[in-house]
Amino acid sequence: MSGVQALLMVLESAEKERDEAITALETSRKAYDAARQQAQSLSDWRRDYEQRWQAQFRQSGGMEILRCYQDFMARLAEAVSEQDRRVAMARAQMDRMQGQLIERERRVAAVSQLIDRRHADAQQRASRQEQPDER
Repeated sequence: MSGVQALLMVLESAEKERDEAITALETSRKAYDAARQQAQSLSDWRRDYEQRWQAQFRQSGGMEILRCYQDFMARLAEAVSEQDRRVAMARAQMDRMQGQLIERERRVAAVSQLIDRRHADAQQRASRQEQPDER
């Protein structure tokens, strides 16, 4: 197997790894977007819920209803915080996948450059062999 053939196999492997990294990045981007949308929905829902109950408390509200409201709002705040953590984790994963993709794209480019240089060297050797000896 010639050196160029071996490099072509390395290039094929590097391109496959790059394609897998593209897929992984897209998957992590979708997970991040879904987590962000869920966090936004929770925040919107919490704001709407607070507004509805604030209006309700102005009309009438006993201590028992107020305690239930406060307990529920505390649990909702925990859910929002947990979702915010999930968003941050999804963002970190997406960033890692982006870095991995960049690394793999660089490898593909490096192997491609090496193959191009080998082809250019081979052409240069061939053209030197075709030229008559000038002695």
